[in-house]
Amino acid sequence: MAKKNKKKLKRTHHHGYRNAAPRAPSVPRPRGAKPEEETPLKRLAYTAGGAAGTALAGSFLAHEGWAPKTIATALGAVGAGLAWKGDATTVRSIGAGMMSAAGSQLALMVIDERDKKTGAPATQVAKKPSNNAEALPPGALESALERAQARLALATGE
Repeated sequence: MAKKNKKKLKRTHHHGYRNAAPRAPSVPRPRGAKPEEETPLKRLAYTAGGAAGTALAGSFLAHEGWAPKTIATALGAVGAGLAWKGDATTVRSIGAGMMSAAGSQLALMVIDERDKKTGAPATQVAKKPSNNAEALPPGALESALERAQARLALATGE
């Protein structure tokens, strides 16, 4: 059997192997900015910002003449959409704040309306007594006049 002759390629210190062409310079990879870490405090701040923005938008729309229930429903729906389908965690946190603020306002309005319809005694204000003389017991007006005259006489020193 014939012996195979294996030649080793000699490495030069510049190009790798003896007959190899120089390496093409590598293209630097773009280094994007590190994604900002979301902390619970940042998430809370974005949620509170969404709630505050909803309050401002709601007051502006109320000033423009929109019905309060319509405002709360519309802002709640927008907030729910952002919280559900938002691309970034920031957008989802803002949407959650919007949804919770608008939802709580809508719930308060519905509860208040229900209490007015049922006439809950806790929310009814007692009627003030009328200020007419027929409702007074007999002789009360004359005795009040006598007391006032006596006080006036004491004050003036008569």
